[in-house]
Amino acid sequence: MIRTLIKDRISFDKYNKLEQEIYKLFVNNCKDIKDFLWKTTQSLSQYSGASTCFSRLSSLGIDLEFVNSTALFGMAQICQNIEDLKIWFYNGNISGLIMFLDNQKNLRSLYLYFKGSEKQCIELSEVIEKKADTLKELSIKPNITLISPKFLPSLINLQYLELYNKIELEEEIVEMEEWENYLSISTFPNLQYIKTLFLPICSDYKLIEKSHENILEIKIYRRYEDQDSIYTEKLIKAIANHCPKIERLTINAELKNLNGIKEILLNCSRLKRIDLSAYNEKRLNCDELLEVLVNFSSNTLYIFSFIDNWNFSVNSLKSFFENWKDKHPIIFIESFDEGDWFLEHKMIVKKYIDEGVIKKTNCLLMM
Repeated sequence: MIRTLIKDRISFDKYNKLEQEIYKLFVNNCKDIKDFLWKTTQSLSQYSGASTCFSRLSSLGIDLEFVNSTALFGMAQICQNIEDLKIWFYNGNISGLIMFLDNQKNLRSLYLYFKGSEKQCIELSEVIEKKADTLKELSIKPNITLISPKFLPSLINLQYLELYNKIELEEEIVEMEEWENYLSISTFPNLQYIKTLFLPICSDYKLIEKSHENILEIKIYRRYEDQDSIYTEKLIKAIANHCPKIERLTINAELKNLNGIKEILLNCSRLKRIDLSAYNEKRLNCDELLEVLVNFSSNTLYIFSFIDNWNFSVNSLKSFFENWKDKHPIIFIESFDEGDWFLEHKMIVKKYIDEGVIKKTNCLLMM
């Protein structure tokens, strides 16, 4: 607002004073707001009317590149009923934030984005453990090793779990071993959504096996160098045997896993979307995969996505759409190189869009 109103450059002191006046207006005139993104160096709790303005906040985002510990201490006295809390650029234990978290009485969803830290955040882990009774959603990005995983076994009410693991430093391997250990002993009986990026190779399928068959969505991404055929088989088997309610699935797979994909299609009758990616040096002819999909998909399945090195012959693609005519119109998404997807492929897709077999969306690459 200040930059819009004032075109000429002004000193930091003048800028700060003008910003204070704007926030005073905001705090004095806004009552009982429910959702707020806190991205200012101003200590908002000091303004007259702050209690009336912020005491009923239920959803709050905090950008720690702006908000300091002192400001958080002040807001902790006012906001104690946050249900959805998002924290960006966390960098080491911040006493004001620890107190703010500790004061929350009904925290249901916590999103943590780390900027980097010299050591693991132990106090943060301890305060998360205290919120285990109410916490149902947890997301940690971009590197889970920056927080101690000791809180994991306590989160028995968790329904949504998102863990990203972008290890870049050698010293983080020790922390990753600690995470692997705690993931192996943790059970989330109410888990419905699991999204992981580069977790230790056995962690995600073991979580699925212990999920009490409540999972609705799985998204698992792995590095090329972490691909392991035995792991992939166990993951697919865990999904087929323990996820009867699953609706959306994203995993890496290979042609050798077709029998496992078939098991998933047969056992997971509520599946609506499946996204498959393949890590290979050469693109694979997946005509056989299309046959499995058309022959064993339930009536609920209608979104397909093939990413990284999958390929189809023209005749197989045409046969797939012909055999799908009596089913629900599909959304068909294919990631391809121009050298493998020819004019004939595009013409077939266009033909079945016109016939209503494929549902036209912005995701489709057409002529």
